[in-house]
Amino acid sequence: MPFFIQPPPPVEIPKTIMEYVESDLSEDLLDVEPELKNLHLDEDSFEHVYMKDKFFNLTSAWESKTKLHSSISKIIEDENFKKIVEMGDKAIPLIIEEIDRKPSTLVWALNLITQSSLQSNQRLTVTEACSRWAKLWRSNQNAV
Repeated sequence: MPFFIQPPPPVEIPKTIMEYVESDLSEDLLDVEPELKNLHLDEDSFEHVYMKDKFFNLTSAWESKTKLHSSISKIIEDENFKKIVEMGDKAIPLIIEEIDRKPSTLVWALNLITQSSLQSNQRLTVTEACSRWAKLWRSNQNAV
């Protein structure tokens, strides 16, 4: 016995008409509160938001690609890690914030950016290095 499917009934779709209407409205087409009309976001605000977003994306990609690596060279030779280092001094506060929140091997980027390392009589764990960098950063910020 053959199987027949009946098509759905036709549906009428209304037509859309677009018109250009010229009017004598004032230049102020948007009804905006007076305080917001003079609001200007400066270039520094945009750059900070851009840098923070870029840093977050690079860090997330770097962590997901290297979280199972134990080789230091593989971790720091990752393209995302290199791009974080290339951000230079602007990445330092973002790195400090990140390693203060969650210690990680991202602390090594600080050594490369600043071209210095923490002085210690013994080898530091990643957690200890993160803690020391954050403390050093805060003390330098308070001195300025």
